[in-house]
Amino acid sequence: MGYQESLLYIEPQWKFEKLIRTYEKAEQAGYYRVAGAEPRSVVVLKQPLGSIPAGKRLLWVCGDRGFHSVGGVFGGEWKSRARVRVIPVEEVLRPDDYRLEGIDLNSAAPSENAYMRRYSVENYAHRMRAGLAR
Repeated sequence: MGYQESLLYIEPQWKFEKLIRTYEKAEQAGYYRVAGAEPRSVVVLKQPLGSIPAGKRLLWVCGDRGFHSVGGVFGGEWKSRARVRVIPVEEVLRPDDYRLEGIDLNSAAPSENAYMRRYSVENYAHRMRAGLAR
């Protein structure tokens, strides 16, 4: 199988919060203790990334490449007709890409540069519940 990182992009964007709520349900159910792909970060674009315009939010998922689908990431928790694209990170970013400078993908603390703002999924979920996310 192998390790993979992917971005989940949902359209319409107003359904992005549903991705976060579904992540929380799967987390509470213990899904990520047995599954091979887990949402790790929320990225808010400040500039376009490939065909995705600035201002859009993406979910950064890491883990076993066999689980990089909506069903694999959320188990049976995902219930929506929204369109979700799974984009392998290597299709839009290189590991040494200048657009990642200053972004700490492993930290619980937010990080930011001229291209994106990054939050841990847990931090973003908290901000969303507090009415601070957007």
